[in-house]
Amino acid sequence: LIPNDELSSSRRSLGLGPRLSSVKIMNPTSLFAPSKLTSEVFNEANPPVDWADAGLLIPHEAIRRQMTMMIQSVNAMSDSPEDKEAWKLTLFSKWYIEYFYESVHEHHDAEEKLYFPWMMAKTTIPDKEFGKTHEELMSAMAEIKKCCTEIIKKGGKGCSAQVATLKEKVPKFEADMRAHLKEEEETVPALLREHFTQEEEGEIVDQILQAGGLTLARKFLPAILLAVQEWSTDEFYAGFVSSIPPPIKHLLDNYFMPDFENVVMTMRDAPTMATKPKLKRVPCCRIPFCFPCLM
Repeated sequence: LIPNDELSSSRRSLGLGPRLSSVKIMNPTSLFAPSKLTSEVFNEANPPVDWADAGLLIPHEAIRRQMTMMIQSVNAMSDSPEDKEAWKLTLFSKWYIEYFYESVHEHHDAEEKLYFPWMMAKTTIPDKEFGKTHEELMSAMAEIKKCCTEIIKKGGKGCSAQVATLKEKVPKFEADMRAHLKEEEETVPALLREHFTQEEEGEIVDQILQAGGLTLARKFLPAILLAVQEWSTDEFYAGFVSSIPPPIKHLLDNYFMPDFENVVMTMRDAPTMATKPKLKRVPCCRIPFCFPCLM
């Protein structure tokens, strides 16, 4: 149970997540593992070098890794699913709607309403040349969400048409999203270095975290941390995690991360499984006004 005064203090300081600005990047080679990146821009030949690069990689790597697993699950779906395996489709659909769609929508919304307007006060962001716009990507995601909603309404039974739609639309969306993220990684870091400081960027990121609130922290922060753990060194990861405010760290360690690893990832990967999993979330402490339960 988190004391109310701690939670209020956390909100006042906009401390709802880790702060990249708290990690001083003096020697990039000791902080990043370029060979582990999924980026089409940053790799061993062109490694990330500073906060401007890392700032984009933090959400982008999480999104790309989730998409990789999403594609794996869609590919595993039978073209003519049997009713006895309806759970595979319903669990995946619930994951997409409740976690992936919400997280990516929040990410794009934050960029359009906060991050990019903040940048455009000092510089000009080039128009997209190859990648789809946020509006186009969200339209594609909405079509997939509609399909998943139909699957849930049907209890996963008689969903051959919906599976065919997923097999058509999900790979297309994934390719478009990767192109979109690539284009941002090619253009945004240079603009950040030229016109802003790491501290200034940290302030706008804090505003984004505050706008997303604890719901965003619950749904997206575990995916971010699992990805950062993969593509950064132990030194970077330790500094990144240590910047999370204690009340949020408590929720993350005891509720958000266990549920993400044991329930959310299982829902996502359900189509690849042979037997129906038993989903068990972290039990509530049953104290009145328990904060995780109120969420």
